[in-house]
Amino acid sequence: MRVVDLYEYSSRVRRRFADKLAELDWTEVERNREASYYSMKNILIHIIDNEDWIVNWVIKNKSREYRRERKSDQYLNMKMIMDHLAEVEARTRNYLSKADDAELSMRVDFVLSSGESFEMTAEESLFQSFTEQLYHIGELIALLWQDNIEPPKMQWFYNRDGLTSV
Repeated sequence: MRVVDLYEYSSRVRRRFADKLAELDWTEVERNREASYYSMKNILIHIIDNEDWIVNWVIKNKSREYRRERKSDQYLNMKMIMDHLAEVEARTRNYLSKADDAELSMRVDFVLSSGESFEMTAEESLFQSFTEQLYHIGELIALLWQDNIEPPKMQWFYNRDGLTSV
């Protein structure tokens, strides 16, 4: 299993959750639910921005220079979020299409907003972004369940190309 495979899976899952949120009334998507980033909108934006930060800034050793394209309160509808998601995914696909073993083993300085720093490989940084998404997808699942809304299927076997049930 390669980190590229995990990113493909993660992209499919994230897209399904974004599509699910797009089906809901905007007031429900942006309602404060006292979750990690308060609303489902903000959680989704955090997931997207985390990938953007790691792929386009951390791996290029520019962690400290990162600035979000816009603040979460500047997203006024799901179309704006979906457009942002498409842009970030395109940049990620571009990076991953060129990332060879030498690139993935490159050492990077992974600096958190708190200033805490970790020396990691590019591949470890990508894995961190992948796990960050999993945590927050679980949070979205719980928030959807609270409203009796069935979340999208996130299991590997539902989101892997070429795998069919028997």
